[in-house]
Amino acid sequence: MILGLDVGGTQTDAVVLEDGHVRAHTKTVNRPELLETLGQSLDKTLAGIEPDKIQRMVFSTTMATNAVVMDNMDPAGMIVSAGPGMNPEWFSVGPSYHVVEGCMDHRGTEVMALDKSQVKEAIREMEKAGVNACGIVCKFSVRNPHQELQLEEWLGDQFGYKALGHRFSGSLNFPRRIATAYLNAALHKLHTKFISSLETTLTERGLNAPRYLMKPDGGTIRLDKSCEFPAQTAQSGPAASVMGALALDGCKGVTLVLDIGGTTTDMALVLDGLPLWVPNGIRIGEHRTSIRSLLTRSVGFGGDSEVKVDDGKKLSIGPIRRGEAMAFGGPMPTPTDAMITLGLMEEGDKDLARKAMEDIGAQLSLDAEKAAKIILEETTKGMTKAVIDFVKRINSRPVYTIHEVIEGIKIDPDRIVVLGAPAPIVAPMLEKAFNIPCVVPPHYQVANAVGAAAAKVTAEISLQADTQRGSMVIPEVGLESAIARDFTMAAAMEQAKEALFSRGLAVGADPGDQEFAVIEKEEFNMIRGGYRVGKNIRLKLALVPGLIPDCNCGGQQL
Repeated sequence: MILGLDVGGTQTDAVVLEDGHVRAHTKTVNRPELLETLGQSLDKTLAGIEPDKIQRMVFSTTMATNAVVMDNMDPAGMIVSAGPGMNPEWFSVGPSYHVVEGCMDHRGTEVMALDKSQVKEAIREMEKAGVNACGIVCKFSVRNPHQELQLEEWLGDQFGYKALGHRFSGSLNFPRRIATAYLNAALHKLHTKFISSLETTLTERGLNAPRYLMKPDGGTIRLDKSCEFPAQTAQSGPAASVMGALALDGCKGVTLVLDIGGTTTDMALVLDGLPLWVPNGIRIGEHRTSIRSLLTRSVGFGGDSEVKVDDGKKLSIGPIRRGEAMAFGGPMPTPTDAMITLGLMEEGDKDLARKAMEDIGAQLSLDAEKAAKIILEETTKGMTKAVIDFVKRINSRPVYTIHEVIEGIKIDPDRIVVLGAPAPIVAPMLEKAFNIPCVVPPHYQVANAVGAAAAKVTAEISLQADTQRGSMVIPEVGLESAIARDFTMAAAMEQAKEALFSRGLAVGADPGDQEFAVIEKEEFNMIRGGYRVGKNIRLKLALVPGLIPDCNCGGQQL
């Protein structure tokens, strides 16, 4: 059996899969303490199931995202070096940001040694600032990580965690690596404490199966290894929805996935079973990172979105959520109250829901039923506009899947998969608005938990080889080695595959899962004085996101 658990903005969903079928599923209203919610959800979902029957557990949490958005991270320092051509102060982040002299050129040759006296002064300043974790980023460290490793050595044991930029991404983008290293450093203590508490919670219940966390790229990572990359677990909820849609429906054709939650509605596009992809990295709060992700968008329309009347006549829905619907004891009218008033939902206190609609209706000179209908119409209009904007933005730039870049075609959804508790109510309205089929798959109300349970482990590596310098680097695994002048692309591919599979195993991949994609493959000659002096080879490979074999059935079994 497999346990999947997704902590959303309002509720925690959990499922147990057995032989590719959903054996049990629950929804638990979130409590202020995340671990308390997790404990309640585990106890409800696993009632009557022997703990040793669970063979795999996957969790998706909003903890990292919430910490970034609410600026509830620990103080983290940064040491940065760039050299000529760019002012690193432009990318200053955090309470203790320090630029030191020293640089590599674009091929990874050291041009200026690091200034140790400046580094010592930076350490003193960070200690004064009470910093316990530090990010380290040098401009061309993905070509040669020597200076980042030198800084790590000089910092010694004075910091509990050091986030080296080259270990998170092989991409050259300097500002994104700074933001990514900073977030990992600032989230490390919080994330590690959460993981430790979660491990204890699971062990106390006799749940000892392999444990994983969901990532925004639609893949998973071993729970303990996630402490090395805490920022990689942010914004995993929308990715879990996409993987749930794939497991429950298969998503053939051009499928828009719409997951309607209590706080937000998440959307994504899937082309014949392949989700669209953000190639450069996602934005988390105000930080543009190099963390790879599925292409998703969240808008502030949900079942618990606040409904009010502005200026005495204008109906306003979302994006704020003040709490649960009034029918469940919440403080403000919501679309959920409208559904209950119209008899579309059976849950909750119908009298309280009706009172909420009467309050709104009184401000609009309408009775409760008419007010409820208008609220649902306006909610659907808002979702429709958000979807149109999302598709329009996608069509304004190249479209990426994990396997290829698709240019010159217009993305036009031919079906919608609707997920979330209100899916059966909202789907007919969306079908009318878009005039395309809207599908509500089985287990729509816990699809994100199904997606978490069904998702495979993913990993990524980048290889840089310079035959003139005689060196090859795979920064994500800390590999540097000498190469001959006749080093070839074929040899590079073998090295990259070996490193990718090794990294995959380290973060929890099944040894038999060697399905990978070549994301980047470039080879060009280097010319000096009219003569060819060597070759530069670049490769980027990834274990592709997908479903574990038991769940890869396009919804035919689940």
